[in-house]
Formats: sequence, C-alpha cells, structure tokens
Amino acid sequence: MRTRYSSFFAWFGKISLELFLCQYHIWLAADRNGVLVLLPGFPTVNVLITSFIFVCVSHEIHRVTSVLLPYAVPNDWKLALRNILFFVILLIPLGRYDGMF
Repeated sequence: MRTRYSSFFAWFGKISLELFLCQYHIWLAADRNGVLVLLPGFPTVNVLITSFIFVCVSHEIHRVTSVLLPYAVPNDWKLALRNILFFVILLIPLGRYDGMF
C-alpha cells in the first residue's frame, strides 16, 4: 500500500492548513453556531456549492501563501531579522491603539 498514493489526497494534504483555517469562515456562520446556507430548502445542493467554494478558496489561499512566504520569511537570517523587527515596530503601536497593551 505504501508504494502507491492518491494524487487527489496528496493535493488535499498540501492545502490541509488552509482547509482547516477556512472551514470556520466559509462553511460555518454565526460564530460556529450556524451553517452557511446559500439556497434555503435545498440542503444537498447547498452542501455541494459551499464545499466547492470552500475548496477553491482554500486552494487560492495556498497559492497566495506560497508566493508571499519567501518575502515574509526569507532564507537569509539578516533579512528575516529585519522583517521581524519591522513587524514588531509596526505591531506595538497598533496594539497600544487597540488597547492590547
């Protein structure tokens, strides 16, 4: 069994983090207390449409993440340290403004 694999499940494994994060925003509504309903009265069609939207959005978020990741976290430690310092310098005033600190 280990010599074979499913490319379909391998593809889902690549976007598993995005699937996990998007499930709360796309499938679930009202702070996880409700389910997103696009077509009332048609539960099967509603599940198919929302699932398709869910997978497509997760795939696009994965593509955007893979493009932006080298800019946010570069391989050179000096550039990575620069980005972290810039983020902290930007984050502290925003956190103070929002009452976090």
